[in-house]
Amino acid sequence: MAPAVPQPLLELHSTSVIIDGSVVVDRVSLTVGRGEFVLLRGPTGSGKSTVLKLLAGLVRPTSGEVIVAGDRVDHFNEMERRWLRRSMGLMMQDGRLLDDRTVHENVMLPALAAEESYAEARRRGFLALEKCGLAEHADAFPARLSAGQRQLALLARAVVNRPVVILADEPTGNLDSKNGQEVMNLLSELNKEGTTIVMVTHSQHDAGYASRIINLFDGQVVTESVV
Repeated sequence: MAPAVPQPLLELHSTSVIIDGSVVVDRVSLTVGRGEFVLLRGPTGSGKSTVLKLLAGLVRPTSGEVIVAGDRVDHFNEMERRWLRRSMGLMMQDGRLLDDRTVHENVMLPALAAEESYAEARRRGFLALEKCGLAEHADAFPARLSAGQRQLALLARAVVNRPVVILADEPTGNLDSKNGQEVMNLLSELNKEGTTIVMVTHSQHDAGYASRIINLFDGQVVTESVV
């Protein structure tokens, strides 16, 4: 029996994704409660990243339901999906900083996309950089940052709109242990402040930060456990 969770925030109900004739996600049902730190774990090709993209409205399900805060987002049109993502912090593996903009300008972008004023976006951007320990690099360009600093800048960009949930796909995957620890400490701090975290990782160390682990294999949920 799956462990009880707090008030539901993210839900998949018998959700499948078929891409080019291959079943990537196979009738997955799961619930993430508000304030949880949930880890999606499994071997490469098990469907973890696709589940994350379903929750973000980046992938449409072939069948089943995707529910965010009570809304059937699998019925949303593209504009509604974009608005949905403005309430989320996304750290996807293909996330990149724009090379021709400063770190501060990169971090401001989600706030500008949410139609905040330029002054408010600047203020939020600097606060996010301060939280992630990058305030002194605000005017630098991404090429001047280390790999760890770039990942922290992506985290700052993810939190600039004070999201209810952060969806993070291998946030420490290319980092050394010191920088990885810094990213995980920040995610843990955000979770303690009330932000829901759903993270994909292969790292056994990073798994220790989660309150619940959902294991996937061949596109299906095989086990769940409370940490």
